Amino acid sequence: MIRAFRIVLVVAIVVVVASFFFPKKEKPQQSAMIEIPRAGASRSEKPALPEMPSAKRADEGLNFTTQSLSGGKINLSQYRGHPVIVDFWATWCAPCRRQIPELNKLYKKYNKTRGLVVLGVSCDMIDGKGLQSVEPFVEELQIDYPIALADRALVDSLGVEAIPTTLFVGPDGKVVSRIVGAGKTGEITESTMVLLDGGKNSHVADL
Repeated sequence: MIRAFRIVLVVAIVVVVASFFFPKKEKPQQSAMIEIPRAGASRSEKPALPEMPSAKRADEGLNFTTQSLSGGKINLSQYRGHPVIVDFWATWCAPCRRQIPELNKLYKKYNKTRGLVVLGVSCDMIDGKGLQSVEPFVEELQIDYPIALADRALVDSLGVEAIPTTLFVGPDGKVVSRIVGAGKTGEITESTMVLLDGGKNSHVADL
């Protein structure tokens, strides 16, 4: 009886020691970005990093025209003179969903005080159920900033191959920086503060 108890005790000690030196591997986190499928292709979580806009486009200032969620037209040049965040996303993109509340907070805090414009560009017209999924999604997350609808020509012209892709555009229309994927915690806010401060300061504000 005593011998059996000793055996059980030894086994228990071995298990505890083994768990200390060989901890259980954690499951990998969900991909921070998702590739926008090409025509006839299925979604993949192995995105290729997009190229920056062409030198000519960068010299002239980023500009595009697309449809708004309400059916009108949005031209990026109408926001000249304002710092602008352009966020490409989709309702089926989990990483996009995670960063939208942060963008919403930034818009509420700095739209009136510092002229910040946030433009959410949905890619659901490229892959997804279109307006029937976008409108209820915007209501569910209580998105206050304007929403535009992207087509394949638009994302191709800007080199957007994976979402979320977030562009930070200065008042002159030049792209200051971009984040491909959901990024690390606070990266959206940090990049926004750099944008608002003209690239001179990288402090992070409390939202």
